[in-house]
Amino acid sequence: MLLLLLLVLAIDFAISIWNAYSSGYAIGLIRKSGTSFSSLTRLSAYSGLGLGFVGMAYVLVVVLSFVAYYAGYVTYSVVAFAISLDFLVFGILIIGFGLVVTVQSIVIAAKKKSLGSILIAIWNTFAEVWDIASYASGFQESTQLLRRNRQGSGSALAIVAIALLIAFFIVHAAYKHGYSKATGG
Repeated sequence: MLLLLLLVLAIDFAISIWNAYSSGYAIGLIRKSGTSFSSLTRLSAYSGLGLGFVGMAYVLVVVLSFVAYYAGYVTYSVVAFAISLDFLVFGILIIGFGLVVTVQSIVIAAKKKSLGSILIAIWNTFAEVWDIASYASGFQESTQLLRRNRQGSGSALAIVAIALLIAFFIVHAAYKHGYSKATGG
């Protein structure tokens, strides 16, 4: 089970970096071209960046919570609080940003009708449905855990704040790399 969790976290980490990089690349192309792009294209590029950031923060909260627990800095109840908060806040943001990206990928697949664009649209749709189902099934339990377990919330919020800061720097670097690649700078 631990190996599966580590694999999922590693994949989510990589996808978050990719989302930030590709959003930087797309935004760079939009700005460099000087032509008019649809509002959906622009919204999708920025949603991808948001998805990269919240996805990265989501992963880092889980990792930092368990590192702090195994290092003896926090109790298991702090970990449970941090992960429940992580799930509720970042989970809904992942669904929201992911919905925009999914709609854009379906529009692209309908226009291009290429195997690659269709497979991406199918994957994004599957991932979005999976995220919504997971959120719906875990919402009540996470909400109850937050209500019952308020002690240690300060430590949990500190973990979330550290995760947000680290996520910002990682996502910013990936975004800037993509942006520079697109603009030739």
